[in-house]
Amino acid sequence: MSFRSLFLFVLFGSGIMYAQDSTSVLIRIRENLAPPSNFSNVFSSNPANQQFAYRYSLSEFGASYSTASQQANLEQLGNGIRQFLIKAQSYYKIDSENTVFGNASYKNGRRKNVQWNESSDYQIIYPYVTADSIGGDLSYEEYSFKGGYAKAFRKMTLGIAAEYRALLEYRDIDPRPKNTVSDLKVAAGISGNIGDHYAIGTSFNVQKYTQSNNLKFFSELGAPAVYHMTGLGVYNNLLTGNKLSSFYDGKGYGANVQFFPKDRNGFALSIGYNHFDYEKIMTEFQNLIASGIAEQRFEGEASYLKKTEEQVWGAKIGVSYTDRAGTENIFDNQTTTSYVKISEYTKYTNEVASVVFSGLYYVPNPEVSWSVAPSFNLKNTAEKYIDPLRTIDIQQGIGKLDFSISKLLAQSLISVSSSFEYSWALDAKMKLTDRTKTNQIFEMLDHNFAYLSAAYTKINGTVRWDYKYQADLNFFIKADLDYYNYSKNINNTYGQMSLGLTF
Repeated sequence: MSFRSLFLFVLFGSGIMYAQDSTSVLIRIRENLAPPSNFSNVFSSNPANQQFAYRYSLSEFGASYSTASQQANLEQLGNGIRQFLIKAQSYYKIDSENTVFGNASYKNGRRKNVQWNESSDYQIIYPYVTADSIGGDLSYEEYSFKGGYAKAFRKMTLGIAAEYRALLEYRDIDPRPKNTVSDLKVAAGISGNIGDHYAIGTSFNVQKYTQSNNLKFFSELGAPAVYHMTGLGVYNNLLTGNKLSSFYDGKGYGANVQFFPKDRNGFALSIGYNHFDYEKIMTEFQNLIASGIAEQRFEGEASYLKKTEEQVWGAKIGVSYTDRAGTENIFDNQTTTSYVKISEYTKYTNEVASVVFSGLYYVPNPEVSWSVAPSFNLKNTAEKYIDPLRTIDIQQGIGKLDFSISKLLAQSLISVSSSFEYSWALDAKMKLTDRTKTNQIFEMLDHNFAYLSAAYTKINGTVRWDYKYQADLNFFIKADLDYYNYSKNINNTYGQMSLGLTF
């Protein structure tokens, strides 16, 4: 049996292997997807807390097709996407003490017009990507699995979860990258009761990440230079030319602590720390380590949710800070094939700080439920390359208002949600001290800075219809649309159609 056939068997099996909940599937869908059920992050950050995440079991198996047109985006991410997705997910309470949860998915798609980036997972490995001046569309296949188990005892709960993602990305015309990604994450946690209402928990996680890059050219007319970028358009001169293969070897770890009400009614607090680092290895040069990233991320959240039979209201504040530092190794190239490391230098940094204020008001009417949720985000990004000195500093404000309504009928559930978001730059500066004339790299930097600092208005609309075919089996169809309007009549659009089963 091929890997793809085995994966699809697991994918479908993960959605149907659990027994059914006696509660009506329409009621389970409505409650599990309701805004209060997803208001606080403390239930997802620790696998032990999944024991208290939802009252009802629910499984879903579906397929979707999505397309996006992105006139405004980082050039390294392309200007559009087409994707087919199959996904199964399940949350099942075996009994009052045992809970299992998981998901599996398969993606097949294409990213359009990717420029200055022949690597995958740009937002994980930036800025040390392999690049050329040609670029083009990139096709990809991605498989992912996640599974976990939580076990409750008299005064404590234990949980464990594992997640694996595999990605293959390639292009069939020059330049021809073939990138293979493997990403494994494992987490274990514990929570203990504080009285009958509250609990305190902690979890630990580890990660192993690898990516293999191999770039080829078959044209008889020659090939463009290959660059190994080091940040804000700078590249390693020593490695420029025909160095076509590299390998990213990464690892991560983290921990978090949560204090929360087991029934989601009350005050919740969580703090967490995550570390991730990798080395970029030039496999054609005796596994020469060219550069490396070390990233630290701190995050915290405090929330309060008050629930009654007539209404639910909540308030939340979340903070995060990411410090990313890139170190380059300095070599003495004694021969064309023998490079000796003589020093290392931290030349690249990127610091991102964010504070988010959120609110929620929800009316859980048995027939018609509705909610409104405002939020405001203050975000600061400071990116720097030291020699030559290049900097980007952006302060943003992002306001958002979410609205949802659901109508429960005898045989179906209709859910409609919409959101309005507006982002603007409080301050935005880019400084390039070595800029003397315009070339393709500076044009790329100008394009990316214009995107990152631009004001935009976003409107989202989602409609979902669930039909009760049997007491424990449901069909659904869902449509999702995002529309972004930037200045100068630049628009981004995203649309997705989904259909599937819930049970």
